[in-house]
Amino acid sequence: MAIIKHIAVHQLPLKLIRYILNGNKTDEMKYATGLCCNADVKAAYMEMCANFEGYSGERFYKKSLDRDTAKKEKIRLHHYIQSFKPNEVTPEEAHKIGVEWTRKVFGENHQVIVTTHVDRLHIHNHFAVAAYDLDGKAWYDNKTTLKRCRDISDKICKAHGLSIIENPKYNANHKYGDWIARKNGTSWKQRLCDDIDKLILHDDVQSVQDLSERLREKGYVVTLGKYLSVKAVKNRKAVRTLRLGDGYGIEELQYRIENKNREMSLQTVAGYQGIQREYALCLRELQITVYRRPENSYSATYSELRKNAEMLTYLCDNNIRSVGDFENLVNAAAEKADSLKKEREKLLQSIEEKEKVLQDGARYLDLVRIKIPTAEQLDELDKLSCMTKYRLRSDADIDVFRQEIADLKNELAETEKNIETAEKEKSEAGRNYQTYLRQMQSDYDLILDKLRREQEEIRKTEQEQQREQEQERQTRTNNNRYI
Repeated sequence: MAIIKHIAVHQLPLKLIRYILNGNKTDEMKYATGLCCNADVKAAYMEMCANFEGYSGERFYKKSLDRDTAKKEKIRLHHYIQSFKPNEVTPEEAHKIGVEWTRKVFGENHQVIVTTHVDRLHIHNHFAVAAYDLDGKAWYDNKTTLKRCRDISDKICKAHGLSIIENPKYNANHKYGDWIARKNGTSWKQRLCDDIDKLILHDDVQSVQDLSERLREKGYVVTLGKYLSVKAVKNRKAVRTLRLGDGYGIEELQYRIENKNREMSLQTVAGYQGIQREYALCLRELQITVYRRPENSYSATYSELRKNAEMLTYLCDNNIRSVGDFENLVNAAAEKADSLKKEREKLLQSIEEKEKVLQDGARYLDLVRIKIPTAEQLDELDKLSCMTKYRLRSDADIDVFRQEIADLKNELAETEKNIETAEKEKSEAGRNYQTYLRQMQSDYDLILDKLRREQEEIRKTEQEQQREQEQERQTRTNNNRYI
């Protein structure tokens, strides 16, 4: 099963090219192909730059300070993603499918970079598609072309024996009427968002429960359970706050309330050690991005902030200070789960053996008690001769085995619970480890580079100030000599 998604790149095209041509994700560029262009970051950028600037009359590199303005810019690149079902396709086959899909969709006259990323649990292809083909014809992404892209992907997947989604459903975050109302400033949902944003910052709002009470005081009908639902107008259905957009689900609201739209202090960051500190620095930078909305090439959401805060807590709770510590935790969790499974196998074998004794032991004792057995009974007794090693002399011995089986089954039930817990810990450790690597090796590398540059600038400025102070001190000393 392959799913096709599209993202229009209006600015920073180099960021996309660098991301999809990441050697850590493509098995050292083993799964990277350039069609009508090179599969090299610098070369591909220059080739696509010449193509775009030649046909559009605008600069390829574009970075707008205003997000709304950025969306109005011409599309620099089309970014398509083709995701496969976990364990359904090999990296080689996925890349072959990606190249085949590219040729059938865009033909042989279009610059496209095809890469297969193998660093996630599910293998997926990335495509950086030039805005114009080599003849200057623009590529337009709309419902028609996207449907065609998905149909071609489904046909190729079927030909390769892969599953497809037979009846895909369309899903939208906002209805068109809501979008128009929000745009015109007449949306009650937008007013609700504004009220929530203001109430969160009140000192007496320390939880989602407090927020619910303040909303009721403003006249809203509020229901707080698994979801937070709010009704603002008579004869209108209540809306779950998570439908209002980013930052309004219960988890995100609680995170916003706890942080009150203030980034983590540098003093707090300094309290962490090793990779915890690096992760905390990234989290702080993302908080600044969301709360202050400065010039920043990386966009973040409240949901991402909450999940990153949970990741930082996980690193601290498990005393993870290096990548090696993280690897040891993942390995230890896997070994624990495997050890418990082996213990379960031993218990099952022991129970099976004792149940066999329980089943044949009673008959064995009956035969032993017969003073003059028949030939058939002697044959049956001979078949049950293995019972002699258990030294069965009376029914009391059989009862001992019955009690041992009961004890073993209780132990087995406890082991099953421990296995379930261990598997969850193993899954959580593996998932968090992969998320951490993905974030720190690719998603947050720009943030860390920016922070390192800032720290270097601060260090240089401090050194310059120290030199100036030293020169002033030396000047004063020399002047005092002539007085």
